[in-house]
Amino acid sequence: MVDRRKAEDLDARIAAARAAHAPAPAEESKYHKANMAWQMVIELVAGMVLGLGIGWSLDWLFGTVPLFLAIFGILGFVAGVRTMMRTAQRVQERAAAKAAEDKAPSGDA
Repeated sequence: MVDRRKAEDLDARIAAARAAHAPAPAEESKYHKANMAWQMVIELVAGMVLGLGIGWSLDWLFGTVPLFLAIFGILGFVAGVRTMMRTAQRVQERAAAKAAEDKAPSGDA
């Protein structure tokens, strides 16, 4: 019985110490949405530049007309859009989770 009380006391002290050192919840800065928009634009542009670079390199290597440039440019665009859509989905999931968290009643009463 004494050991159980000591263990519970220790658990309570550990929980209090963790709560005291827990980082504050991150709040959304006023530039968060702009940063997300720029991230998505950069993902699209990076995909296109990478695709165009690979296509141009292959055309130069094989001495062909801009066949690979067109193919890889389109593939780079598709890859950039897919990456951008994944980022948008993550943002939407975070917003939904935050809304659900805000809507849920607090059990601390």
